[in-house]
Amino acid sequence: MQTEWIRDAQRSAKGLLHRFGVAAAAHIRIESFAAKLGVSIVEVPLDGASAQLVRAGSRTTIMVSARITDPAARRFNIAHELGHFMLGHPSQPPSVLCAPYAHRTAERDYEAEANAFAAELLMPASLLRRACEVSPVDLAVPRAIARDYDVSILASAIRFVELATERCAAVFSSHGKIKWVAPSPTFRYEIARGRALDRGSLAWDFFATGALPEEPQPVAADAWVSSSREWDLVEHSVCSRELGTVLTMLWIPAKI
Repeated sequence: MQTEWIRDAQRSAKGLLHRFGVAAAAHIRIESFAAKLGVSIVEVPLDGASAQLVRAGSRTTIMVSARITDPAARRFNIAHELGHFMLGHPSQPPSVLCAPYAHRTAERDYEAEANAFAAELLMPASLLRRACEVSPVDLAVPRAIARDYDVSILASAIRFVELATERCAAVFSSHGKIKWVAPSPTFRYEIARGRALDRGSLAWDFFATGALPEEPQPVAADAWVSSSREWDLVEHSVCSRELGTVLTMLWIPAKI
């Protein structure tokens, strides 16, 4: 059922793109969209959240944490909260503005729906699908999407694998452990979140030595996935030395 809610969120974002005549990346002006929808945006001190949607009577406001200084992060957070607004999700009253909260029920994950809405609004499938149908696969296209659509490389990597036809997956690691995995629809292998990186991966090399090769390289598949045979996949990893994190793109070539 959650899949259908995600599709509804994406359809809502597509409707908004059509409504505002978006035909190029330059047309995606998030704060202008919010203003046209009657939603104001203000910066406030927030604890436990990067942004929150608040309704007070007939007024709707997106409260953005003053801690956010990255324009790409600000854009995604605003788009995410616009998702809550457009999808009619419940919002927090002003009295609990600074408190962390869960936005999930037994049937629905409102945060996942708002993320899907934001991804479609900021990185429309109609503009990006062809660019994501590439082979070989590495982080070059996600980097271009991040630059052209003013989003983070993490957001663009996730969006890339959503739209890719190749067997690939984006993996984010921190302090030597896998934090999240975003597979393409055709990537059938499971990569467990929370597990330590394998020593055979390039990502592990960064946490062990502080070094990473700049170019994609073949690595033994069992460094990332379980398999009954020996074969190689292609890994392209980039790091943030400041944050101690690694973003990895994995690709299984068609010949395998």
